[in-house]
Amino acid sequence: MKTRTLDLRGLSCPLPVIRTKEALDGATSPIEVIVDNEGSMTNVTRFAQSQGAEVTLRRDGNDYRLTIRPVAGAVATEPPPIACSITKSLVVYVSSEHMGQGDDALGAVLMEAFLDTLSQFATRISHLVCVNAGARLAVEGSPVLEQLRQLEQMGVQVLVCGTCLNHFEIKDRLAVGSVSNMFSIIETLAGAGRIIQP
Repeated sequence: MKTRTLDLRGLSCPLPVIRTKEALDGATSPIEVIVDNEGSMTNVTRFAQSQGAEVTLRRDGNDYRLTIRPVAGAVATEPPPIACSITKSLVVYVSSEHMGQGDDALGAVLMEAFLDTLSQFATRISHLVCVNAGARLAVEGSPVLEQLRQLEQMGVQVLVCGTCLNHFEIKDRLAVGSVSNMFSIIETLAGAGRIIQP
């Protein structure tokens, strides 16, 4: 019976458990799950066992390789809570509608890809701050509105510069996040563990 490999290294909690759950749904053959930290290894193991699967563990350098074997007729129990120990310490600072400089059309594509991918790191992000032209990303008609809404639904607080919204005369079109002021923005940036600026 062929074993499917699921490489989940680099994913933040709780994504390894979510991806494992998707792979296990209806599976009859073994699945090898590769994770790169003890927390993910523990969470994935506990989840798989709650679903009646057999789990064997092998260390491979810094990685953990879990072989999960679904058991026919096994009765699943309530999955245990996922323990995420990562503190949200990242703040994303967006000051433009585009990512990088040179070609605005390319920059718009890159910004959309950046914000789309950012959801995979949402458990580490406390705030996303939009200033200057970046405020335009949070209003009706924005090409990345769904990405920002998804981040907000995942617990990321979206702060949008009120002065910037007023300057561009788009405050009445704000569709995601909350209007913020310079004091709150500086307070957020000052308290960040790290700041990412696309």
